Amino acid sequence: MGKLKVLIVDDEYLIRNLLRMRINWEEQGLIIVGEASNAQEALDMVDKHRPDIIFTDIYMPYINGIEFSSRVLKKYPDIKIVVVTGHDEFEYAQQSIKIGISDFILKPIRASDLLHVTEQLKRKIDEERRRDLELEKLKQELENNFPYLREKFLYQWLKGTLSIEEIYEKAEYFTFPMFNRRAAYQVAVIEISSSSEEQTEEQLILLGMECRNRIEAFFSQDSEVIILSEAQDRMVIISFSEGGDLVDDCESLKLILIDSLPCFLNIGIGRKRGNIQEAHLGYQEANRALHYKVFVGHNQVVCFEDIIEGREDHYRSKPELLQQLQFYISVGSTERAAQMLTQIFDVSFSSKAKFRTAAMDVITECQRAAMERGIEDEHTLNTETLVSILTADNLPELKRILESYVLTVSNTINMENQAKAGNLISQVKAYLENHMRDPNVGLASTAAVFFISPGHLGRLMKKETGQTFVEYLTDIRMKRAEHLLKTTDLKGYEIGERVGIIDPHYFSVLFKKTMGRSMNEYRIGKL
Repeated sequence: MGKLKVLIVDDEYLIRNLLRMRINWEEQGLIIVGEASNAQEALDMVDKHRPDIIFTDIYMPYINGIEFSSRVLKKYPDIKIVVVTGHDEFEYAQQSIKIGISDFILKPIRASDLLHVTEQLKRKIDEERRRDLELEKLKQELENNFPYLREKFLYQWLKGTLSIEEIYEKAEYFTFPMFNRRAAYQVAVIEISSSSEEQTEEQLILLGMECRNRIEAFFSQDSEVIILSEAQDRMVIISFSEGGDLVDDCESLKLILIDSLPCFLNIGIGRKRGNIQEAHLGYQEANRALHYKVFVGHNQVVCFEDIIEGREDHYRSKPELLQQLQFYISVGSTERAAQMLTQIFDVSFSSKAKFRTAAMDVITECQRAAMERGIEDEHTLNTETLVSILTADNLPELKRILESYVLTVSNTINMENQAKAGNLISQVKAYLENHMRDPNVGLASTAAVFFISPGHLGRLMKKETGQTFVEYLTDIRMKRAEHLLKTTDLKGYEIGERVGIIDPHYFSVLFKKTMGRSMNEYRIGKL
């Protein structure tokens, strides 16, 4: 912070001179930019110099110090004003507190009082400027992150995680006037893939960017259309356009892209919605329509309402059951996964389209569980199996094939989980062998080393070794102690320290309890 500017206002030259001479202003980081003998002259100087601090007398001709201060603070609220007053004027000077005076200094003016006031004001100004700077940085960060926050709001809206109040409040903040018009809207999900098998990762990224640019250009004249990039190869279109037809637009867009770029394009479109809180339903419908590419092929625009027969009796997915299904698959619980599948299909389907849509939901959860575990083998992503599921002629056949598929995915994940658990416990065993000497080694500290919860580690240890964590650690410590008794002449307490038990009495008791003999008896027996 540079030197702070000071203005002195007093109709008596001697007082102004006394203030100027009482302290070394330069050493205090202050500089006197002007002196005024009356308030009118001072007001002109304030406009010219924009001082940081003003020292002013109360009684001055024409305009008194309190009125002068009020005018200054109304125009420049950041300026700090110190009233110079005598004891007989102090009660009058206290009125200035109401207008925001920073401090008082009494006549006769003492250097110590002046230094105290200036130090306090410097600290206060420094804190305010630092706070203003931090606030400015926050504003800049908010401005930089505004596009990201805007998209985050839209994704939250599409996921159905916002209340109606939050939707309207954020829509107004992020300037989406169509939300407040209660206009009907429609959601489409676009998936882009390369039509060439030889494209590099960089070329795929560039293809996705080019598609995004062309999609934005296509809708550039329609302010009622919102475009979101969901991933490198997926985009979401939300249309509030009253005069347009999203299906026709998507058909035209598809032709433009596949004719000009080396790509395949599939688009799923949900039904029109009038309730602003039903965006998640439209989004889910668009995704389910998109999944039909499995048997309709590439470069198709699929409307959700076209794949549902019987408009009065639409299929409704069961998100809570599907989430539980994915969980059981993810943890490799085949029995629970099969039970959950039975619950999902424990309904009457009046058409093939409905139970195929339900099957599509199940397939999606299986694939999501497999991909989250990094498993992409022929068993979990077998196109032939998926096609057979989606083309099954009757519900019993579909359920049989689907159950086989679910169990295959779940078993694959279960084997993967077991392999990972066995490898983790092997690492934990090695860690304990190397660190048993540390008396602080325990379940919590070991779990922290391997970035898992103590409860999870305890369960894995019991499952893999048949012992609790404490039992296993005690066992290897006693075996090490037994070895040291056989091969060294160390004293009992020294052996205890070598195996991480520093209390000699506790070590002696624990050794006898575990080995069946005291250390002395053990050594005698050894001899």
